[in-house]
Amino acid sequence: MTASSQDNSIGRPNTHNLNVAKQEYQYNYTHIPPIAMVDQLPPGEKFTRSWYFLLARELRVLFVNTLITNRGNHGSKSVRDDVKKFILEVLFKGAIPFRIKIIARLIQIVPQFLIKGISKDFRELDDLFFTILKENGVLILRDALNGVIARLYEGQPTGHVTSIKDYEKLVPEMELTAIANTFQQDEVFAYMQVAGFNPFMIHRVTSLGDRFPVTDEHYQAVMGTEDSLTAAGQEGRLYLADYGILDGALNGTYPREQKYLYAPLALFALPQGTDPNRLLRPVAIQCGQTPGPDYPIITPKSSKYAWLFAKAIVQIADGNYHEPVSHLARTHLFVGSFILTTYRQLPASHPLSLLLRPHFEGTLAINDAAQRILIAPDGGVDRLLSSTIDNSRVLAVRGLQSYGFNSAMLPKQLQQRGVDDPNMLPVYPYRDDALLVWNAIHEWVLGYLKLYYPTDQDVQNDAALQAWAAEAQAYDGGRVPDFGEDGGIKTRDYLVDAATLIIFTASAQHAAVNFPQKDLMSYAPALPLAGYLPASTLKGEVSKQDYLNLLPPLEQAQRQLNLLHLLGSIYYNKLGEYPTLHFTDPQVQPLLQAFQSHLRQIEATINQRNQKRPVYEYLLPAKIPQSINI
Repeated sequence: MTASSQDNSIGRPNTHNLNVAKQEYQYNYTHIPPIAMVDQLPPGEKFTRSWYFLLARELRVLFVNTLITNRGNHGSKSVRDDVKKFILEVLFKGAIPFRIKIIARLIQIVPQFLIKGISKDFRELDDLFFTILKENGVLILRDALNGVIARLYEGQPTGHVTSIKDYEKLVPEMELTAIANTFQQDEVFAYMQVAGFNPFMIHRVTSLGDRFPVTDEHYQAVMGTEDSLTAAGQEGRLYLADYGILDGALNGTYPREQKYLYAPLALFALPQGTDPNRLLRPVAIQCGQTPGPDYPIITPKSSKYAWLFAKAIVQIADGNYHEPVSHLARTHLFVGSFILTTYRQLPASHPLSLLLRPHFEGTLAINDAAQRILIAPDGGVDRLLSSTIDNSRVLAVRGLQSYGFNSAMLPKQLQQRGVDDPNMLPVYPYRDDALLVWNAIHEWVLGYLKLYYPTDQDVQNDAALQAWAAEAQAYDGGRVPDFGEDGGIKTRDYLVDAATLIIFTASAQHAAVNFPQKDLMSYAPALPLAGYLPASTLKGEVSKQDYLNLLPPLEQAQRQLNLLHLLGSIYYNKLGEYPTLHFTDPQVQPLLQAFQSHLRQIEATINQRNQKRPVYEYLLPAKIPQSINI
């Protein structure tokens, strides 16, 4: 079956439907200039009630934990009493307009909702919102929620800690994340580079040059005198994490304390030998791009707190690269451009449109919310990250514009960084698990597209497809850098690779950067999102209190806990589970079943791998959503 005989929309698009779509899905280049985003969120792109159910469930946990942390029990006999007292307080202090009916209804509904949660038929959630909306309207609901949040954070713990244990007071009603017990270990620090929240930084190097003057003395103090820096470089055992993109960033001060961002260089090495379970070891850190007195080389053999200080600086840089670049730019914004292009240029019945649309659910909505709230002035990014909000947005732009589409294919990315060979770098869970999922998606996409494009000529003759490709890269379109083959799509192989990259990014790649936010990033000492002392502190003797003062104060740590726990907790839809009867072509069903079977095999393989390595579960297919929706 050829493309043209399969569907009359291929080659001859339904111009009426597309004209409607072009009115609803319009580009905006000023939300995060000059990135292509949706101008106004179309009605059909809003979050579903099922998504709100998941959100409410997690917000309930965070609300109760925060309330108990900030208010204590005040002599109450139960959490329910604490919640009732709080609701009364916000009502009588004006966070919600004073109406007797509202007060009575909220006192009845809210404690039950917050303590017991909500049932899957959403009755409690509907009751809660209907009570307020009926009396006040949407704008007052928004203002009321802002007022409640402000009251919730009154009385919160503040200031820098005198012990790491002080951070544990922030989770009286929640489980302390496991990383809290291990993050200071060198093995865990190194493992973050291959199985953490941002496992894309290391690249293999043969030597370091004058910019990072690590000596054999530095190296051998860590790796042993039988090894050498030269031998490690020649044998492919040296790996560098370079955060140079952060150099010169503007340090932020919001909400009130001076923050610092750093551009460190971190050297890791693999021990000699043939053990397939050899793990990277951290060798040396320089907390700036230029060597000198301000940026001494720190190693595990330096003083205890100097080494902890330097490792924390690397983690701060990693977090400040992860959020605007690896996460926002290279998943959310990367996929967002293709959503607009797909809806504007491909009819709903077009085979590529059918394939891609389930992987777009919720993405425009979350991107729109992010640009209005999260990455706006006074938002979560402004509050928590090191640099100014404008600088964070610039980093996102630089991150996206430097991410050429054709070089973003996973195998190419790994090859470019010199980390593709498992014989040279044996333990790299992100690489190994991601390739399994990439290959499964590629196999599914290839089988599917072969049904409709038997030859390259069929690809070239599809007018709708070529219009899609042209708009994706156009300046007045998606502005996707380095997309296409000579301005269009010439071969089926390229089309398969392109669709694979879009689907992989919307599912697995986003899962790899999003869900570690809860487990690895929500606990501020393990991943400080900002530094509160300059790197030049390392010029002198670093004390325990210097190290603790580098870390976020408690009020920032609490906000970080709440935001990142929430963002890393919403699992809505699952890779490979398309809506019932989404594909009406009977030829597709055996291909889809094979894809789903392949994902189950990958699940088993990863579980087996986790028996022999420190556990990495972020690319288990059962934990990969179908789309970016949080």
